[in-house]
Amino acid sequence: MPKIVELRQDRSLICNNFHGYKLSLDAIPVLRQELAAAPFKAEPNEEQYSFLHSELFSMQNLLQVDPWSRKQSYFVNSLSEIVRASYDENNGRPEDVKVVSKVDVIKRTSPEADYRKIGDYNYTLRFISEKYCVLCDGIQSLILFDTGDRLKAMEWKVIAECSIKGDFKANEERNFTIFDCRLDIIQDQKQISLALGHVQRVDLPTSPKGGSCTYYMYVHWAKWKLVEHQWNFEILDTLESKGSLYYCAFEPRGESLIVCGNREIVWRSQKVTQLADTYSEEKQQLHGDVCKGEFKAFTWSQTDDDLIVKFSIKPNKDKNDYNVKCTANEITVKCNDEILLDEIQLFGKIDQDLTTWTIENNFLQISLMKQSSGIGWPYLLANERGPKESINGSVNNSVPLEQRPIANLEAPLEDCDFPLNSVEDEIIISRFHLKTRSTTHNILLGSTPPLFTTSLRAGYPLALVTRQDVDACLWLLQYHPSKPDEWSLRHEGNLHAFGYIQASKQQKKFIDCSPDLSYVLICESHRHVFLYKSKHDNANGLRNRNGPQITVGKQHLITLGDDGEVLGLSTADDVAIILTTKYLLYLQIS
Repeated sequence: MPKIVELRQDRSLICNNFHGYKLSLDAIPVLRQELAAAPFKAEPNEEQYSFLHSELFSMQNLLQVDPWSRKQSYFVNSLSEIVRASYDENNGRPEDVKVVSKVDVIKRTSPEADYRKIGDYNYTLRFISEKYCVLCDGIQSLILFDTGDRLKAMEWKVIAECSIKGDFKANEERNFTIFDCRLDIIQDQKQISLALGHVQRVDLPTSPKGGSCTYYMYVHWAKWKLVEHQWNFEILDTLESKGSLYYCAFEPRGESLIVCGNREIVWRSQKVTQLADTYSEEKQQLHGDVCKGEFKAFTWSQTDDDLIVKFSIKPNKDKNDYNVKCTANEITVKCNDEILLDEIQLFGKIDQDLTTWTIENNFLQISLMKQSSGIGWPYLLANERGPKESINGSVNNSVPLEQRPIANLEAPLEDCDFPLNSVEDEIIISRFHLKTRSTTHNILLGSTPPLFTTSLRAGYPLALVTRQDVDACLWLLQYHPSKPDEWSLRHEGNLHAFGYIQASKQQKKFIDCSPDLSYVLICESHRHVFLYKSKHDNANGLRNRNGPQITVGKQHLITLGDDGEVLGLSTADDVAIILTTKYLLYLQIS
């Protein structure tokens, strides 16, 4: 059972006397650099209509910053060339764009990947060291480059390439993107850990009204190892989910993967085993080994003191139709003559005198009080029977939104505080361990997904940015090689009042901040860029009554004009680079 980890803010990073942002009319210089060839942007085909496909194609940042040199960024243009965009801080001007490699002249490892078609994914670049870069072509090829000295814009050399192949179905062997990639040297052996994303359609069993389908996000956990001067590629396992993934990053050494999503994420290898076990149980039921009606559909959850069991109310039934009886270690639930649970033995003992049940929001809800508080039950029923504990808020929380309590009465929630389609989702950060195929830790974020991710330090996993009250907090992984059980996220920095600011921006496409946290940008797909500088002034000495001086930030509105759709964003300490379909835009922040 995974441990629940709490996010603990560092109070020294919070500015209690920060009083918002003041609109500034000072101009932010924007330098435009016309592109000889437009950036490559993939388009979905007619079958890629799911929300997961929409996120994959429209929200991907096509401008990849170099973490070891933040004023340099790279993208792939429509000619399949890898292009370098660089800003010269000494001259205060952008350098000429430079083509460092051409992807389509590289020999492919498989004939079927020699061409592109509508529906293939975008190129993805990931820098894994000062001299290595990995590229995925969006189809099924991986390429490892030796970039040389990137400050000198040297031509990149191909070290290795491979085709992404695994235990896939025939229609699943195409289209991959890199979620995360890192280089480690373990026992003098170089290895590259890769998290490769792929959206797959899964057809559901047909019904009299016709078949239906659903879409899964697959994260293939792969290794690329250098063995006797030969790079060997292998897919070790796969994680799958029906929901969105907001964060995916490897820990150092690549033994654990941190994933944040809004739906349950499971190991595919374990899912196959569970399906086999389910089939075995169903077979036993047909032979009368399990009592009829023993496992009618229900969900359950727990706290340190009690357990909550929920049944969906049947049509035209009310409280008088249900009957619940409990002893110290058994439970019986009936709906008229239908038996839902028939004297089923519980995993532990309860206090039957404190058992209560009610019907609310179309659920029969039964509350059972544990005799031994503080001890978690891995199963509700004895002999490891029944469904697993539900930790998804969309199942457990049946209270309407307007009836839920407000966490902070001084900061009431508003409509803009809830992103589209996320109010009913339970956002969970999970730590998956490869060797044990287990989930070791979970962090519950409620219904608000992370705001964005950003690179703060070269070679480190990406920082995760979450909303905490009105602020936005940046979190970095705390990795203890000698203490794998002591896993947590460290509060690394704070963006004052930005959690509330971004909630009101409904058209945002990209969000990023500088490595020194001196500013943060919200970039729309067209026309507008919002710039926020939290370290501005003290409001001319203005004070709260009997309090310290008030600190305010500065807000800038930048209008892009007819520059085309924004496709990418990268940031450095004093400059930000925006990639559009027509130009490279350099925003001089300082």
